[in-house]
Amino acid sequence: MRVTIVIATYNRRDILERSLEYLFRQDYPKDQYEIIVVDDGSSDGTQKMVEEKNPSCGLKYLKHKERHGQSKAKNLGISHAQGEVIIFIDDDVFCPPQFIRQHARFHKKYDNVIVDGPAINTDRTDNLFGDKKKRFLAFLDFFGASFITSNTSCRKGSLIKAGGFDEEFGKKFGWQDRELGFRLRKMGLKRKKNRRAYVFHFKQKGSLDDFAELFKKEKERGMNAVIFYRKHPVKKIRHQVRFRYLWYDRLIPFKKLINRDMEVFHQTHWQRFMRPFLTKFYLIHAYAEGLKEGLKQRN
Repeated sequence: MRVTIVIATYNRRDILERSLEYLFRQDYPKDQYEIIVVDDGSSDGTQKMVEEKNPSCGLKYLKHKERHGQSKAKNLGISHAQGEVIIFIDDDVFCPPQFIRQHARFHKKYDNVIVDGPAINTDRTDNLFGDKKKRFLAFLDFFGASFITSNTSCRKGSLIKAGGFDEEFGKKFGWQDRELGFRLRKMGLKRKKNRRAYVFHFKQKGSLDDFAELFKKEKERGMNAVIFYRKHPVKKIRHQVRFRYLWYDRLIPFKKLINRDMEVFHQTHWQRFMRPFLTKFYLIHAYAEGLKEGLKQRN
């Protein structure tokens, strides 16, 4: 079974290079898989880095001259894929040697399925697969939404029949993958979780400088949540997109103080205990702001 791995990327050269190194070391036959890197307008030398690689497996580099967003980038990857099965991963994901083999195994075993596997957060880039405690987390991953493109796969024919990723989401972050997953499920595809097809998802330890980017992404996710619900106005989607966060946001009277408090707790031993709670409030507020902005926009 021929397999294509599609990675959409934007200005993530260094972490993408590490991700590719893990994909080059897969135990799947090298003539049976290819990697497609779709560069969504990067300016950090991503093209030079990828084009200098010469792996035993197939490697294609596709580039948008300017940024269009995840949906359009992934659709470009789908259109150029030679594989019968397409696996989507993020550019900051590290795959163990059996990763492709495990996705392919489930597609050989089951018809009309979406296969996904656990994504285990890590702040390391080396010596990952000997960590038994981390690997054990993969077998505790019972829930989670289907078709999250940090680690998911589907037959190319089903993706094309569904119409691919919806490009109306544009450059904003969030919900593109779940929206496609919802349409695939409506077509009759079933979700199969393969816990042996796990990956490590790189999450660098945050600093205060990261919070502006976090806020921006959560706000965009809130805006895209409204688009998702307007496309599929059913109870299940309404629950997923969490309109209740608008109500939660009203219960946080100190949201204007969050930035200041985050800085205080970052510098003290209280960080360990209080920072996660403050971060959660911060992101709820950002998401609620996105919901409000999205609801103001017309269909």
